[in-house]
Amino acid sequence: MEDRTLTLSKHEVVLDRMFAEDTWTLAFGADAWDNGYCDEEVYQKLKEYSNKALAWDKLFSMFECQPEQPKLNLFERERMIHILKEVEDE
Repeated sequence: MEDRTLTLSKHEVVLDRMFAEDTWTLAFGADAWDNGYCDEEVYQKLKEYSNKALAWDKLFSMFECQPEQPKLNLFERERMIHILKEVEDE
């Protein structure tokens, strides 16, 4: 069986390497682990994705439609875009 633990520093911080690599990949795509992203960058990127997903969920519930088949008029679409831009700026 492959060794799945990784010592990050002399302070004996140990984590599951596969979990860490998968987390980095979620944040920055393939080979992210090898591209030198620090843990804070990964955390911030995942937090950004989470905030955007929550905003989409909130918007779709506000307009009572499903993401797969939104039934929005032009005004609602413009309002949705405006709200999403506000979330991105946070």
